[in-house]
Amino acid sequence: MLKQVFRIGLIIFFMARVEGTFAQNRALDSVLVKYDHYWEMAPGLYRVMKNNYIGVVNSRGREIVPCRFDQVWTPSKDKYIRVLLDMKTGLYHVDKGIILPAEYDQIWEYDDGLAKLMKDRKFGFADMNGRIVVPCEYQHVWSPRNGLIKVMKDGLIGYIKTTGEMVVPVVYQYIWDFQDGLARVVRDGKMGYINEQGNEVVPAIYDRVWPFDNGVAMAVINGDYFKIDKKGNIVETVGSYLDKETSQNETEENYPDEKITIFEKDRPYISVEKNKVEIWHDGKGIQIGDKKTKKKRQYFHGHLAGIGLALNGYLNSEGDEELPAGYEFMELNQGKSLEVIIYPWEENIRLLGDWFGLVTGLGIQYNNYRFKLDTYADIPENGRNWFPVLEDENTSISKSKLMMMHLNVPVLAEVQLPNGQNHKKLYIAAGVVGGVRLQTHTKLVYSVNNTSEKKKKRDDMGLSLFRYGFMAKAGFGDFSVYGTYYPEPMFKDGEGPQLYPYSIGMMLNF
Repeated sequence: MLKQVFRIGLIIFFMARVEGTFAQNRALDSVLVKYDHYWEMAPGLYRVMKNNYIGVVNSRGREIVPCRFDQVWTPSKDKYIRVLLDMKTGLYHVDKGIILPAEYDQIWEYDDGLAKLMKDRKFGFADMNGRIVVPCEYQHVWSPRNGLIKVMKDGLIGYIKTTGEMVVPVVYQYIWDFQDGLARVVRDGKMGYINEQGNEVVPAIYDRVWPFDNGVAMAVINGDYFKIDKKGNIVETVGSYLDKETSQNETEENYPDEKITIFEKDRPYISVEKNKVEIWHDGKGIQIGDKKTKKKRQYFHGHLAGIGLALNGYLNSEGDEELPAGYEFMELNQGKSLEVIIYPWEENIRLLGDWFGLVTGLGIQYNNYRFKLDTYADIPENGRNWFPVLEDENTSISKSKLMMMHLNVPVLAEVQLPNGQNHKKLYIAAGVVGGVRLQTHTKLVYSVNNTSEKKKKRDDMGLSLFRYGFMAKAGFGDFSVYGTYYPEPMFKDGEGPQLYPYSIGMMLNF
């Protein structure tokens, strides 16, 4: 008897749960019905699409991110949502709303309450409420440390507090780490000391200064050595190493470590002069500055970041443009079948000198294939499932196309000629490009009662999700011509003709 009661109770509980789930789903559908599509991106949060734009709402329909972005990312552990609009990144918060507008090239995740920003290839920081702590005007910013952020601008270094207050002005060529509240600095080729408030407690007038030991540091100017205190006062005049009358014993007594450090370069050694910095470690040394002996460091700058425009096409398995039987409707209007590629960022790897290296990056590629359809009847049955449905077979079509958008990662080997310092170089590059398909749709523009109408259909159209191909380009300065070819079929096996895409166009590099 008890077993029967338990079974009946379990069945009733299960049915109630199922009914509750159905009721919840019906309520959710009623809230999200106004959107074209929706996907659950996190518990209680939904990515929604309307008129080709994307936003975020919760299960009650409250708008978290307005539906006007090209892409939104899954919330971080701190409930921050990155958004993308016209290749610019912004930031929203699930509870707070907008944090940063979509005007940044990149926004890093928060670390210790601050997020690193990049805008127009300059860097800064924002706090968790979107307040700009460090404006995006610096060549480089270091991670916050002990409440301070080291920044670089025009090759010079300073410090800003994590609250946004400038502490050390950006006027120093180099700043060592703070020790006991003081840090050595180099300004105009001379060395001194600053405190944590940014005050120059020991003026930068010395050729070299050493770390403090028991409140005293060695300093040298014009070959004369002094001992100074933490206020910059000279407490002892030591003398000069160039004094030939000084005995060996006196030298070793007055300068026990400095003599060995200066003349025997098998121990760590740093020399800072007006036009030269010399560093030795483990018997090996490098020299920075002094044009007579300076070996200029070489950098490789590739040519990928930029925007390109090309003509689309595809070849059959025989390598010509004749379409397979049954797919004649895919004949292209070649002059209007265009490709647009945008690479906002590139990374360079030097291999030989400044003339040969690898270049890679991340970019978006749009491919529009314009067809020569005149009426809806021109589309055979095997192609109807790719296009939106029109009721009248004889409907006149003025525009028909297939659009694909891919996220690309190319890796190119680039050779530059001549091997000189002129920015405008002749160059050639070749390599591979991999892509993942982000979006696909077809579009028909047609006429009904002398009124132009249009319809879109979003689907995968049987196209491959991933693809790889070959890319080659040649150019001079910031202008180049390029071509791509994909050696794998455009469509999945059995879901379309065997066609192999290619493109030929030109590119303007940033």
